[in-house]
Amino acid sequence: MKILAIGNSFSQDAMTYMEDIAESCGRTDIIAANLYIGGCPLTKHAENLKTDELEYDYQIRGKGLYKTSIHAALLSDDWDVITMQQVSGDSGLYDTYHPYIDYVYAEVKRLCPNAKVLLHRTWAYEEKSGHGRFADYNRDRDTMDRMIEETFQKISAEFGLDMIPCGNVVTAIKKTMPEFDIENGGASLYRDRFHMGNCYGRYVVACVWLKKVCGVDISKATFIPNEAYPPLIKKLNEFVANYEF
Repeated sequence: MKILAIGNSFSQDAMTYMEDIAESCGRTDIIAANLYIGGCPLTKHAENLKTDELEYDYQIRGKGLYKTSIHAALLSDDWDVITMQQVSGDSGLYDTYHPYIDYVYAEVKRLCPNAKVLLHRTWAYEEKSGHGRFADYNRDRDTMDRMIEETFQKISAEFGLDMIPCGNVVTAIKKTMPEFDIENGGASLYRDRFHMGNCYGRYVVACVWLKKVCGVDISKATFIPNEAYPPLIKKLNEFVANYEF
């Protein structure tokens, strides 16, 4: 199964462990490729489709292999799934999506008509995040999460596209698992209060992608990220495996 993300650092977070986890479940058929420009918004993706500049790192397992254009990447393989997303600071601001997502979606379907297109529903920043764009959401995590959800629901309905619910799962974990309640001494899913952390956050969102996009039975996973505490990984795995999308 071949997956291409038209993304940024948040899709890098999601894809870094995907193939490792999949292989530990016995799935060696999954290729998870990320078109990476840090902090890339839909405006930039749309512009790059028009100019065909070699601005993207073509990433596998979170590592850049070579520079490419979005057009070349779309035509480089017979993709089964292609994902779209907005830059994190704009993710809950509906007016930032149009007309850019319309153009990106139209070009994806023109160049890869057989690919299934999905929306990567990203996550809100962590409490007390110092990210400059957090001010657009009154520096409140619940507000940001609600605005992202409302925006993605609208975009999903407009295009008839399903979502990969990473942000929903991250919020559910933070609200129901004391082990990840940072206000009361729990571990953080983040590494800098907005990107997913190498130990736990990236593991969670990779599991969400594998379950939602690839139909992987992630309960079989044996992969554990470096420096992660295995009992916590086990609990996170069970949470995602039992989460109803």
